[in-house]
Amino acid sequence: MSLAGNSVRFALVGAGFIGRIHGLAIQAVNRVFADLPLRAEATVLIDRDAALAERQAAQLGFAHWTTDWEEGLERADAVVIAAPSFMHREIALGAAARGKHILCEKPVGRSAAEADEVAAAAAKAGVTNGVGFTYMRVPLVRHAIDLVRSGSLGRPVSFRGWHAEDYLADPEAPFSWRLDASLAGRSGSLGDLGWHIIAIARALCGPVTAINAMAETAYPQRRAGDGPARAVENEDWAGLLVRFASGAVGTIESSRIAHGRKMDIGFELTCERGSIAFDGERANELEVYRSGGDGAEEGFRTVRISGVHPDYAAFIPAPAHGLGFNDLKTIEIHAFLRAIAERRNLAPDLAEACSIARVCEAALASAESGARIDMPETDREETQVAA
Repeated sequence: MSLAGNSVRFALVGAGFIGRIHGLAIQAVNRVFADLPLRAEATVLIDRDAALAERQAAQLGFAHWTTDWEEGLERADAVVIAAPSFMHREIALGAAARGKHILCEKPVGRSAAEADEVAAAAAKAGVTNGVGFTYMRVPLVRHAIDLVRSGSLGRPVSFRGWHAEDYLADPEAPFSWRLDASLAGRSGSLGDLGWHIIAIARALCGPVTAINAMAETAYPQRRAGDGPARAVENEDWAGLLVRFASGAVGTIESSRIAHGRKMDIGFELTCERGSIAFDGERANELEVYRSGGDGAEEGFRTVRISGVHPDYAAFIPAPAHGLGFNDLKTIEIHAFLRAIAERRNLAPDLAEACSIARVCEAALASAESGARIDMPETDREETQVAA
């Protein structure tokens, strides 16, 4: 689609937690990055709650607000979909039909089938698209990916990754839409948290080629307001044993019931000539071990964020001062604008989201059957199940 001048008019759908952070990023990106090929315009904020939409639009500096996403899209060149996942498909299809560029939060829809439909529509429309994998924007995660791709540590051998939080650790926490499969999908902790660490694992080790999994709903019922308790329809915890296209093997864990874990995403990757360890609650550090050094000083070396790492210098000239979660969304909007200017997708894009959705569905199928599933990223009708 053609743009008016050198700006991209943004529609933001969703004024909740992640929507607000996107709104701050749309305003910040023009001031942080001097190399923007296109500027971001905060044009219209959309939320079904009129009072919230009006209040957040005023606070975040959007020119307009509305409760009607179709009306809002008519004002925009690009849309950020930060609404609950049961709204993703309809809004993304509407955006593609109107030729709007799409940045969609994960999970993309409620199933691999919905993700496939959205990706196909965006591809047919020829619009730039990307997915809100916030932790893929961490400068030191990107440095880790660059290290692996450089070959300096050799081939990946084993991977251990996790994303654990505690927002449902309390057995008395109330039922919410995230626990309703008709709204959130069959993937619970996998859909909300597992997508992030699976994306990082694939970037480091390649596509998933085989999977064994277990899944558990630790608290099968939750109180629903003043009414009777409701059945929880997706998993609280999942553990995946995986093999990657690189030949590496490993484990991936997701949990929404891990007491004390607020934003615990991390990994340890062992390669032929060293290892890399990352702790998301200390996201401005990376631990790197290289084999073959002086035995008297052998061990992991702490790499602290600095201007040589991707995007950091645009925020702060001094090393080790650190970035925060909101900054990662500013980096994401910057990357999305560059992708629009260069007429390409922002990786990971909607096509990659389809692969991740299939991995999650294969994990649940494996947990139900106890069987290994080979080539889980292929279409589910083609997936082979091994006894």
